[in-house]
Amino acid sequence: MGNKNMVHTKLYSYIKKYLVYLQFERRLSLNTVSSYSFDLIKYADFLTNKFNLKSPNRIKSAYIKDFIKDIQTKPQKRSNNPVKIKSISRQISSIKGFHQFLIYEGITDKNPAEKITSPKVPKYQPQFLSVNEIKKIFDAINYNKKFALRDLAIVKILYGSGLRVSELLNLKLSDIQWDDDFIRVFGKGDKERLVPINKPTLNSLKAYIEDIRQVLANKNKSGGHVFLNSRGSKLSRMAIWSITQELAKNAEINKKISPHTFRHSFATHLVEGGADLRVIQEMLGHSEIITTQVYSHLDKTTLKEEHKANHPRG
Repeated sequence: MGNKNMVHTKLYSYIKKYLVYLQFERRLSLNTVSSYSFDLIKYADFLTNKFNLKSPNRIKSAYIKDFIKDIQTKPQKRSNNPVKIKSISRQISSIKGFHQFLIYEGITDKNPAEKITSPKVPKYQPQFLSVNEIKKIFDAINYNKKFALRDLAIVKILYGSGLRVSELLNLKLSDIQWDDDFIRVFGKGDKERLVPINKPTLNSLKAYIEDIRQVLANKNKSGGHVFLNSRGSKLSRMAIWSITQELAKNAEINKKISPHTFRHSFATHLVEGGADLRVIQEMLGHSEIITTQVYSHLDKTTLKEEHKANHPRG
């Protein structure tokens, strides 16, 4: 939050207090708190510079509208492109959350952001792979390659348990519950959850650990992490991306995919199979059911496409 004004005015002081609340009481991830910090300091800078405003009690709805208009008309510094609707919507969400916090804490008694509306963000439809495409990727493993068993275990866990890349990278040997067919996962905000892992994936994981990992493992570098690189250290995010890209290419998958595509596929196939959304929410580690509901919408879209493609009157 390195802004020199932070310690001089009540506005910056309350922003700092709100960020502490988000991190330690709401237990939001550091990345999320950092985004709030970026948005709110930009907001406070605008109010300070334009209106010489030092206390949140003086903020008016018109000031907030002026700020939103300002960020909408100014191009982004790096790309010189207009600010995306999603970024504006996030900025407004940050402001609303901050003012609700001020009301909750009894710092202010009016919410100037209450009637500020966010622009409609286009609905995001996550890219996913069909069951057949997933099989093609598993079959594309080249067992002549040194790390074939590791790479197969990686894509099987991404798809079979729906892990985020960060969760996969931080997975440790102690997190695998071999007898119960579960893995312990630490998600956003270090929230712990148990996710089922199927027998074929466990078998692939066991083969990798016994045949490759024990050779790679270095007590000074591995830190107990499951997936290691050639130096015995924890794999990087870029390495996971490269592995999935190579396998998709070998399987002749023409879709633009990423490691996260396997997580989307995991959720989509569960919805198609009739799984309850609340159960999927728990497995994915979503804090809100609305985040999981995108997969039910996606399933309806898939049904329509299948009907159109295959029904004689489609």
